[in-house]
Amino acid sequence: MFREFQPEAVGVDIGLLGKATDLFFEASIGIASWHDALDVFARGGGAAGANVMPIRAQVPGSIEFTHNAREMTEFYLRHELYKTCVRARGIPALERKGIMTDKDCATEEEYRTDPYYQEFLRPHGFFYGAYVGINIENDLYAVLLNRGLGDAPFSDEEQAILHRFRNQMSVAGTVARKLAHAKIEAMHDAFDLMDVAGLFFDRAGNIIRVNAKAETMLTHGVNLKQGRISTARGGDGARVKAAACDAILNPGGTVNGDGLVRLARDGRRDLVLKIQRLRGNLLDVFNTGWAIGILVDPDENRRPGDLRVARALFGLTGTEAKIAGLLATGKELSHVADVCNVTYETARTHLRAIFAKTDTSKQGQLIALLNKLN
Repeated sequence: MFREFQPEAVGVDIGLLGKATDLFFEASIGIASWHDALDVFARGGGAAGANVMPIRAQVPGSIEFTHNAREMTEFYLRHELYKTCVRARGIPALERKGIMTDKDCATEEEYRTDPYYQEFLRPHGFFYGAYVGINIENDLYAVLLNRGLGDAPFSDEEQAILHRFRNQMSVAGTVARKLAHAKIEAMHDAFDLMDVAGLFFDRAGNIIRVNAKAETMLTHGVNLKQGRISTARGGDGARVKAAACDAILNPGGTVNGDGLVRLARDGRRDLVLKIQRLRGNLLDVFNTGWAIGILVDPDENRRPGDLRVARALFGLTGTEAKIAGLLATGKELSHVADVCNVTYETARTHLRAIFAKTDTSKQGQLIALLNKLN
């Protein structure tokens, strides 16, 4: 039977909530972890666990969580529960009030019968929740507090206290967003310097930025409007969005197949677009940019072995690019080491780094990838 006991009142700790908002600021500039800030906020809110996440277009990497909520969050994303989550009904209340609880989205009967409560939350040790809204530019995020089994739902008084911390958390999130913008700006400038055409995608697979080189290539029937590419060939735009979403949804940063999309042009050969998910310290829960696309014009005159695209896309160093280029011609690693005037062991070390950055494991795979890019 559902709830064979009276739920236990928990209460909130204003001191811990205040400490948590300080940690949110520290996390926003990278001197504390979101996990630690959320741990303190969860304790302050009388919750067993917490997440911070965008309300729309949730993808791997876009949700930070307390240490004990990892398994639950991974399950949530793996099974795409955001598509059927009963709590989504409460989004209008969250937008209107700045806070939302299960009372805004479900009935007592649904607590007992809905799979979200009985097959997802309960087996992971959580139940009643409260979403504290965070407004960041035009994006809505929330800190979700989940209470443990047997704990009482959030009272009106507790909700009022949590609501008081919204502004501080919104400012922290805005700071994190601005720092994320700065990283994208730096990549944008790097692509310009290297004469590489770059496009940037948000977590929903829409194009949010293109650099000057890419703009010059969006001609001859290739158009960009409201974040979507279109060409005279039906389906090209949909394939771009699908490839971007595939890349973003894959935590490894690769897409199904080779990640290449061809864009039809009038009177010219197709443009080739390679899409890759951002990784490592380029990602943050409050990012706007989640994937990059490198646009290549096969009609453009380039030197044989030109690896500008590979360097920009995979972050290869100059030495790594030189070694990769020589390997792509079919040369043995020992010969490459001699040409580069390094020891064989040093060349092997560079090769391991190249494999890691390009997500390949054999010379044949590397050659195939570089040939497609060039």
